[in-house]
Amino acid sequence: MATFTIIATSTPGLSGTFYWSTLGYMLLAVGILATYLSGRRYLLGYLLGGMGYWVLIEGIQSIVVNVTSMSSGYGYLTAVLLTVAAASSYLGYRYRQFVATMDTQKTGVESLSHRRAAPLSAAVKTRTPKDKYIEHTPIYNNYKPRFRN
Repeated sequence: MATFTIIATSTPGLSGTFYWSTLGYMLLAVGILATYLSGRRYLLGYLLGGMGYWVLIEGIQSIVVNVTSMSSGYGYLTAVLLTVAAASSYLGYRYRQFVATMDTQKTGVESLSHRRAAPLSAAVKTRTPKDKYIEHTPIYNNYKPRFRN
Protein backbone atom coordinates (compact mmCIF):
# COMPACT_ATOMS: atom_id res chain seq x y z
CA MET A 1 0.00 0.00 0.00
CA ALA A 2 2.88 2.35 0.67
CA THR A 3 4.07 1.97 -2.92
CA PHE A 4 0.71 3.12 -4.28
CA THR A 5 0.75 6.12 -1.93
CA ILE A 6 4.21 7.10 -3.13
CA ILE A 7 3.17 6.80 -6.78
CA ALA A 8 -0.06 8.73 -6.22
CA THR A 9 1.61 11.61 -4.37
CA SER A 10 4.65 11.78 -6.71
CA THR A 11 7.14 11.94 -3.86
CA PRO A 12 10.59 10.39 -4.14
CA GLY A 13 10.22 6.69 -3.64
CA LEU A 14 13.37 4.72 -4.37
CA SER A 15 16.12 7.01 -3.10
CA GLY A 16 16.79 10.66 -2.40
CA THR A 17 18.01 11.43 -5.93
CA PHE A 18 15.74 9.13 -7.96
CA TYR A 19 12.27 10.53 -8.64
CA TRP A 20 9.32 8.87 -10.29
CA SER A 21 9.49 11.44 -13.06
CA THR A 22 12.99 10.18 -13.88
CA LEU A 23 11.61 6.67 -14.25
CA GLY A 24 8.85 8.05 -16.49
CA TYR A 25 11.33 9.85 -18.73
CA MET A 26 13.46 6.71 -19.00
CA LEU A 27 10.41 4.62 -19.96
CA LEU A 28 9.42 7.27 -22.50
CA ALA A 29 12.90 7.20 -24.04
CA VAL A 30 12.85 3.40 -24.20
CA GLY A 31 9.41 3.48 -25.84
CA ILE A 32 10.49 6.02 -28.46
CA LEU A 33 13.66 4.06 -29.20
CA ALA A 34 11.71 0.80 -29.50
CA THR A 35 9.24 2.47 -31.86
CA TYR A 36 12.07 3.89 -33.96
CA LEU A 37 13.71 0.48 -34.30
CA SER A 38 10.44 -1.32 -35.09
CA GLY A 39 8.57 -1.52 -38.36
CA ARG A 40 6.03 1.01 -37.11
CA ARG A 41 8.44 3.91 -37.33
CA TYR A 42 5.78 6.07 -39.01
CA LEU A 43 4.04 6.41 -35.62
CA LEU A 44 6.78 8.78 -34.53
CA GLY A 45 5.50 11.21 -37.17
CA TYR A 46 2.13 11.27 -35.43
CA LEU A 47 3.90 11.81 -32.11
CA LEU A 48 5.89 14.74 -33.48
CA GLY A 49 2.81 16.15 -35.22
CA GLY A 50 0.84 16.08 -31.99
CA MET A 51 3.68 17.72 -30.10
CA GLY A 52 3.92 20.42 -32.77
CA TYR A 53 0.17 21.01 -32.59
CA TRP A 54 0.35 21.38 -28.81
CA VAL A 55 3.23 23.86 -29.11
CA LEU A 56 1.03 25.86 -31.50
CA ILE A 57 -1.85 25.73 -29.00
CA GLU A 58 0.45 26.90 -26.20
CA GLY A 59 1.78 29.76 -28.33
CA ILE A 60 -1.68 30.99 -29.32
CA GLN A 61 -2.91 30.65 -25.73
CA SER A 62 0.05 32.64 -24.44
CA ILE A 63 -0.53 35.42 -26.97
CA VAL A 64 -4.27 35.55 -26.24
CA VAL A 65 -3.77 35.67 -22.47
CA ASN A 66 -1.06 38.35 -22.66
CA VAL A 67 -2.91 40.57 -25.15
CA THR A 68 -6.36 40.32 -23.59
CA SER A 69 -7.52 40.01 -20.00
CA MET A 70 -8.75 36.46 -20.62
CA SER A 71 -8.18 33.68 -18.12
CA SER A 72 -5.89 30.78 -18.93
CA GLY A 73 -8.77 28.34 -19.46
CA TYR A 74 -10.54 30.63 -21.91
CA GLY A 75 -7.20 31.22 -23.61
CA TYR A 76 -6.86 27.50 -24.27
CA LEU A 77 -10.44 27.34 -25.51
CA THR A 78 -9.80 30.27 -27.86
CA ALA A 79 -6.60 28.68 -29.13
CA VAL A 80 -8.30 25.36 -29.84
CA LEU A 81 -11.23 27.08 -31.57
CA LEU A 82 -8.85 29.15 -33.73
CA THR A 83 -6.91 26.08 -34.83
CA VAL A 84 -10.12 24.15 -35.54
CA ALA A 85 -11.42 27.09 -37.60
CA ALA A 86 -8.15 27.25 -39.55
CA ALA A 87 -8.18 23.50 -40.20
CA SER A 88 -11.85 23.62 -41.25
CA SER A 89 -11.26 26.47 -43.69
CA TYR A 90 -8.30 24.63 -45.21
CA LEU A 91 -10.34 21.44 -45.59
CA GLY A 92 -13.18 23.43 -47.17
CA TYR A 93 -10.74 24.99 -49.63
CA ARG A 94 -9.35 21.57 -50.55
CA TYR A 95 -12.88 20.17 -50.92
CA ARG A 96 -13.81 22.93 -53.36
CA GLN A 97 -10.71 22.11 -55.40
CA PHE A 98 -11.64 18.43 -55.35
CA VAL A 99 -15.21 19.08 -56.49
CA ALA A 100 -13.97 21.33 -59.30
CA THR A 101 -11.75 18.56 -60.67
CA MET A 102 -14.21 15.72 -60.11
CA ASP A 103 -15.54 15.70 -63.70
CA THR A 104 -12.00 15.64 -65.04
CA GLN A 105 -11.16 12.67 -62.84
CA LYS A 106 -14.23 10.72 -64.00
CA THR A 107 -13.85 11.25 -67.75
CA GLY A 108 -10.20 12.19 -68.14
CA VAL A 109 -11.24 15.28 -70.11
CA GLU A 110 -11.65 18.72 -68.64
CA SER A 111 -15.10 20.21 -69.11
CA LEU A 112 -15.21 23.14 -71.52
CA SER A 113 -17.44 25.09 -69.13
CA HIS A 114 -14.65 25.26 -66.56
CA ARG A 115 -12.12 26.71 -68.96
CA ARG A 116 -11.63 30.42 -69.23
CA ALA A 117 -10.27 30.41 -72.75
CA ALA A 118 -11.04 32.39 -75.89
CA PRO A 119 -14.36 31.71 -77.61
CA LEU A 120 -14.44 28.44 -79.50
CA SER A 121 -14.31 28.37 -83.26
CA ALA A 122 -17.17 26.96 -85.33
CA ALA A 123 -15.18 23.82 -86.19
CA VAL A 124 -14.68 23.00 -82.54
CA LYS A 125 -18.36 23.58 -81.75
CA THR A 126 -19.51 21.13 -84.43
CA ARG A 127 -17.41 18.22 -83.18
CA THR A 128 -19.16 15.14 -81.89
CA PRO A 129 -18.66 14.07 -78.27
CA LYS A 130 -16.47 11.22 -79.48
CA ASP A 131 -14.07 13.68 -81.14
CA LYS A 132 -13.54 15.59 -77.89
CA TYR A 133 -11.53 12.79 -76.31
CA ILE A 134 -7.80 12.66 -76.93
CA GLU A 135 -6.14 9.28 -76.70
CA HIS A 136 -2.79 9.61 -74.96
CA THR A 137 -1.97 5.96 -74.38
CA PRO A 138 -2.56 3.41 -77.14
CA ILE A 139 -4.65 0.41 -76.13
CA TYR A 140 -3.70 -3.01 -77.44
CA ASN A 141 -5.52 -6.33 -77.13
CA ASN A 142 -2.31 -8.18 -76.28
CA TYR A 143 -0.74 -5.59 -73.97
CA LYS A 144 1.49 -7.07 -71.26
CA PRO A 145 3.25 -4.77 -68.80
CA ARG A 146 7.00 -5.16 -68.57
CA PHE A 147 7.16 -4.62 -64.82
CA ARG A 148 4.98 -6.10 -62.11
CA ASN A 149 4.25 -4.43 -58.79
